[in-house]
Amino acid sequence: MTGAASTPNILLVLADDHGPWSIGCYGNHETQTPAMDRLAREGVRFVQALTPSPVCSPARACLLTGQTPSQTGIHDWIDESQPACRRDAWLNGRLTLFRLLANAGYHCGLSGKWHVGHSDRNPDGAAFCFGMPRGQGVQDGLHDFHLNGQPLQLTGRKSDLITEHALRFFDEAPTDRPFFLNVGYTATHSDYHTRSQRPDLVARYDDAEFMDIPEPPPHPWRKNEGFPEHELCDPAQHRARKQGYYAAVTETDEHLGRLLSHLEARGQLGRTLVVYTSDHGCALGHQGFWGKGNSTRPLNMYEVSLRVPLLVCHPGGPVAAGKTVESAVDHYDTFATLCDIAGVDVGDGNVSATGRYPGRSYRHLLARDVVDADWGQVKFGEYGDLRMIRTPEWKYVRRYPDGPDDLFHLTDDPEEQINLAGSAAHANRQSALANQLERWYARHEDPHFSGLNVRSLPPHNLGAEAWRDGIREAR
Repeated sequence: MTGAASTPNILLVLADDHGPWSIGCYGNHETQTPAMDRLAREGVRFVQALTPSPVCSPARACLLTGQTPSQTGIHDWIDESQPACRRDAWLNGRLTLFRLLANAGYHCGLSGKWHVGHSDRNPDGAAFCFGMPRGQGVQDGLHDFHLNGQPLQLTGRKSDLITEHALRFFDEAPTDRPFFLNVGYTATHSDYHTRSQRPDLVARYDDAEFMDIPEPPPHPWRKNEGFPEHELCDPAQHRARKQGYYAAVTETDEHLGRLLSHLEARGQLGRTLVVYTSDHGCALGHQGFWGKGNSTRPLNMYEVSLRVPLLVCHPGGPVAAGKTVESAVDHYDTFATLCDIAGVDVGDGNVSATGRYPGRSYRHLLARDVVDADWGQVKFGEYGDLRMIRTPEWKYVRRYPDGPDDLFHLTDDPEEQINLAGSAAHANRQSALANQLERWYARHEDPHFSGLNVRSLPPHNLGAEAWRDGIREAR
């Protein structure tokens, strides 16, 4: 720890189901996102930021622990309405950003979504927590929260309540050391329908054309749980959900703006590194389905499910203003970067007994004139017994043990429409990618927690006994 004067505060805003395609600074022509656009204007925008897992809980665990789902054992979203899931300490004592940064002298807090187990208590290392013990739920109404482990019922919009407690954290944080605050907004999580959103924000998009949302034919694997069949082909329902999603994006942006304004008024913004990202992407009809990696059966690793916004800004620090980074990065790299900036040396992962960390710090990429030609562009992902390797040109998705697999030539087929898996013409390439995938996971998995321990995911979530017991048995 080098002291508050040289070590920045860190504000990590982790949204839920937020696709970068819906943000102005990422090219959307209709959404109103001035706060996010400000971060891009005054900081760095990553255009190839990815999640290692396209569903909530494992994605969040990747970012918070820096480890793979096959190291942590979290392979699907955790349904804490199920008593067995609620009791389980899913992170199994692993170090998170909260503990690592607290050990480095940071005052740590959480306001909003956690969703990696024991959501009814403070994460280890967090001195302050305004948390959501019962998962997603509705956006407006009576909600169950906890404040530092004490049950609390409040009425209102979740975004308002999360922001109010984040501001409280700022106001109460000690001034003799830096703070780390993780804010977890949920407005962009389904239900996307207008009835779930603020009427004033919905009205802003009454005349929207949704020109930035493609409308391909329905995907043959679409599942769209919670989206009634009669709505799947109803243009009016599609429009209402798109309008509601845009309203949710703007609501999240408004609250991000409140956080920035509060820090600015307190003279803290110049001493604060601000990171805005999401757990995973989101499709609103893109690729022919609605949702993310679990919105098809088999599960998917399409770009729209994997791509996340990543905006990094530090007005008083060495982060360049208005820079765009093309290098492919993921949540493992963001974990490594935040540790690096906070002065936490995780090295090759010796702080963990389950294998080294796969990520690398991209701190140097935040500087104005730095371009790292040697930055590795190959990224990996998993969802249960599905694994992926992605290069600048190719994406190979292996569904263990028997497929069906995907092989997409991203250069010629960026929309991932032509599956070349099993093609004799590409057999050598597929084999080489498969071997590279196997070698990587041999280094970055704990055999006891591997997604390959369970050969098929349940139809819904971790509340299913077959999946939960399959993982717990190995523990």
